[in-house]
Amino acid sequence: MKCYILSAVIFVVFFRLSSSSQNDLIVLTLHGPVRGTTLTSSRSNRQFLAFMGIPYARPPVGDLRFKAPQPAASWTELKNATVEGSTCPHVSEWTRTTEGEEDCLFINVFTPKLPSGPNVTLYDVLVVIHGGGFFFGSGNRISLGPDFLVDEDVVVVSFNYRLGFLGFLSLQNSEVPGNNGLKDQSMALHWIKQNIARFGGDPNKVTISGNSAGGAAVHYQVLSPMSRGLFQRAVAQSGSALNPWAFQSASKSVDTAFRVGTFLGTNTTDKDELLRYLKSLPLERLWRVVTSHDFKFQPTSEINITSDEVFLPDKPINMINAGNFNKVPYVTGVASREGILLVQQLKQGYLGDLQNKTESIIKEEFEMEENDPRIHEAAAKLREFYFGDATNVTLLQRIIFITDLWFTRGVYCTAKRQAALSTSPVYVYQFSFSGATNLYKDKFGGGDIPGAAHADELAYLYQASFTNQTFAPESPELELSRRIIKLWANFVKTGNPTPEADPLLQNVTWNPVTQTEFPYLHIDTNLTLKHDLLNDTMNFWDQLTRNYTTHSLCE
Repeated sequence: MKCYILSAVIFVVFFRLSSSSQNDLIVLTLHGPVRGTTLTSSRSNRQFLAFMGIPYARPPVGDLRFKAPQPAASWTELKNATVEGSTCPHVSEWTRTTEGEEDCLFINVFTPKLPSGPNVTLYDVLVVIHGGGFFFGSGNRISLGPDFLVDEDVVVVSFNYRLGFLGFLSLQNSEVPGNNGLKDQSMALHWIKQNIARFGGDPNKVTISGNSAGGAAVHYQVLSPMSRGLFQRAVAQSGSALNPWAFQSASKSVDTAFRVGTFLGTNTTDKDELLRYLKSLPLERLWRVVTSHDFKFQPTSEINITSDEVFLPDKPINMINAGNFNKVPYVTGVASREGILLVQQLKQGYLGDLQNKTESIIKEEFEMEENDPRIHEAAAKLREFYFGDATNVTLLQRIIFITDLWFTRGVYCTAKRQAALSTSPVYVYQFSFSGATNLYKDKFGGGDIPGAAHADELAYLYQASFTNQTFAPESPELELSRRIIKLWANFVKTGNPTPEADPLLQNVTWNPVTQTEFPYLHIDTNLTLKHDLLNDTMNFWDQLTRNYTTHSLCE
């Protein structure tokens, strides 16, 4: 590795001296040379270097559609890395239009400076995995600008991965076992391991992070044997492999694939024939059918797959309970009102028929048979706990229910189980701050609903170019942003978000979860260490699960 670093340094110095512009900087990656550019931090006006749109895998097109990612091909000509690469096909959450191309596996590196001289000091690395429900989003700066974190002398890396049916189609066979989007992420982590030192990052001090589906993706990387040794810490914000939207059973994933085939005009029951048909179709036709019928493609277990490309060999809860995961320092948490994410749908009748909806939830959550009489009993208890007599259900009650069902329960159980079985600390937070820069709360139409919406903390961690995001001097928003940036940077650098007393952090000590105690950091206008996150609610779910299944999700 040292000889590669030295050659890269010589290469960079040569091009700096010969280039007509000091803004043109060149790095020799293992696959070929790339030219980056200089950006200016929106907060500190400090300059940093950006290398964007670098291929980290071969384009997943043609015969590679629905295949696990392959290492990028090498190149000899200088590649322009001053602009971001194409996003993977998705419907943009900002423009509501379809965008992206199948050739989309690109990575972006943002660094305080390139290595130089014989005694190179490398920076700690934060890898950001974007969210978007596994069907939209990108690693581009439109929502994940690295400015604030690079200011803390951290190398920030983001990338695209395949989404929707291109990333998560599964036939549960050796040809298409599934989870290609997660395997793309693992391939990106391999690329980082091999190349990041050339950009000034330490390949042995890598933290992976993400919010929502990005948080669940982080958890999947923690669980997967394919990513072992590729990172040293993890931050999973508002996401866990145990959240109901983050996992699809093996049988359902295959059923979904054949249903897509039927809508596209083939009624075959043969997996090989279906695959040939799907690969032969133009992307536009595939995309039109899948999106118009709202098919769901999610991570899944790869059952009885005999290959070296198995990402998830079992259900997430089974892997956790077996202690079969990467035992690295882990930060996870939730926003206090995650359910604001669905506020418009809730106003329009989502959860409208509470009896039918809660019975459907119980059946799916507890994997009960259609005619199991216990469904009615369990659903009645669920309605009583959250909605009382259910005659005058408020919007806030519905938001709290969605918050717990979709987010808090899975994150809580992940933290509790992994803390009991891991040799590394597990830290939990609840983000409750509601201010002028809670961009997602405004985007969802959260209005005056108290608390923080799903993904609200992102605006305080990343510079979002999709909005005129600003922090007024001396404002609570700016102070909160500085604090959360400091917490995350501390964790990236030390594995402990509060390694020492710090007036900026109000001298708080963020203690990890243990087998007997469940502390969590309450992040609001002030930082406060509290205990037993939503204790009554989580105890209710534990008891309900014990009564109607053979196990509790948290035990």
